[in-house]
Amino acid sequence: MPVRQGKNMQLISVDVGTTHAKAVLYRHGRGIEFQQTAGYPTYYPRLGQVEQDPDEVLSAVEQAIRVLVERARVPSREVEALVFDGMWQSMLPVDRAGNPLARATIWADKRSIEENERLKERLDTEEVRRRTGCPLHPMYFLSRLAWLREHAPAVFGSADRFVSIKEYVVERLFGGRAVDRSTASGTGIWNMHTLDWDGELLSVVGLEPSRFSDCVEPTLVAPGLGAAAASRLGLREGTPCILGASDGAAAHLGSVGLSDDRMSLTVGTGAALRRRLSSPGIVPGTEAWCYYLAEGNWLLGGVLHDAGNALRWFADTLLPAGGGTEEVFGEMNRLCAEVPLGAEGLLFMPLFSGERCPHDRPTARGAMYGLTLAHSRAHLVRALMEGLAFNLYWVYRMLTGETGPDLVANGGIVKSPAWLQIVADVFGRTLWLPQVPEAATFGGVLLGLRALGVLPSLAASTPLVDYAGKVEPDPARHAEYRKVFAAYEQLYLDLFGSGRR
Repeated sequence: MPVRQGKNMQLISVDVGTTHAKAVLYRHGRGIEFQQTAGYPTYYPRLGQVEQDPDEVLSAVEQAIRVLVERARVPSREVEALVFDGMWQSMLPVDRAGNPLARATIWADKRSIEENERLKERLDTEEVRRRTGCPLHPMYFLSRLAWLREHAPAVFGSADRFVSIKEYVVERLFGGRAVDRSTASGTGIWNMHTLDWDGELLSVVGLEPSRFSDCVEPTLVAPGLGAAAASRLGLREGTPCILGASDGAAAHLGSVGLSDDRMSLTVGTGAALRRRLSSPGIVPGTEAWCYYLAEGNWLLGGVLHDAGNALRWFADTLLPAGGGTEEVFGEMNRLCAEVPLGAEGLLFMPLFSGERCPHDRPTARGAMYGLTLAHSRAHLVRALMEGLAFNLYWVYRMLTGETGPDLVANGGIVKSPAWLQIVADVFGRTLWLPQVPEAATFGGVLLGLRALGVLPSLAASTPLVDYAGKVEPDPARHAEYRKVFAAYEQLYLDLFGSGRR
């Protein structure tokens, strides 16, 4: 398709995240000029169950795009395409017409812990990891499908397909029944060697690959907006869709490109560390995963379920009410700076939602150790920030060993200078800060430029990724943190033992 590559070529990138949808307008040669967000709720019907309403997410996506177009006053004919990224591990049963049969479960849902344990007894877990890049875990689809078959058989039997929330949004706006390989790779039922659904694994829960969408490249240009959707969004009918990737893959691309000498550290609700691979690979015997990025590029990574949500919990629970997000986290930074390294013996293990990496402990819980009458709210803040950094460092060592590459930080962490310095000091590595803070939507832009032929290859996106600054570690503090981290490791062993479960 012909593409305008001059100053009027514009692209809308949409991030369908865990808590909100974000749309940005990119103008070629000038960068991201406007952005708009719209939030949606998350539901917790029972302990361990975490759900979202796909139509509420769709409504937020449409609102973000529509308001963006209105604010930017962009002529609809100049929007070349829309590109999407979405969170990994959302699962939604839909009927033949694509209508939801239940709310979607998202990555934080842990209702299938018992089903997952039974699958571990039945299957060779290392073989599953070698085929899918994913360990057996309640976060992935196999155990969640087993739960649905046992506890909601009517929904399971009526489902024509099982899709992600991003798939649902794209289908409602553009039609078609496709999923990008990046999103599919995070389900735990997608074979990373055949680049398609793993029929042998699906047979364990009585399903066939036909119950899932066709898997395609993230840079595929799909059919355009229908008339009704175009009218709602303020765009022209037929505006093409670029399927894009998952939010984590897009965030890595938007902050690191395809560089081999840096890793991405994305901190939002949870946190993830990722490094690029040129072919699929795993770290045997660990909880590391391998997901697809695009065009033959892969991501080796590990994840924490709790990061920004742990800080948000602290702010909502233990700080005075009032003030916006910036003010609240500014206060946390101030409190953290009042307390010396190590929080004077206080250790905070922030496993609020269980542990995913580096150990498989979905039933783990948070803990605070060493609390005395001399400790203040400021000590709690610093101990929490240090605990998050320790957990991230543990994942880093799982992926790289002791001497890995520098990191590029993106997400909520870049708003906390105190936390950035703690992480740099704990890791003993330089933390780079991307020029474009909205890494996921910028990664979507890069995928869009590649799909439209503006970039000759995905590798050509790397020079477009620039940095606004860096945070250097202090060698003396790093040496001190090694001692505190050793105490943190010992506390973990005392609480949970040395086993993987």
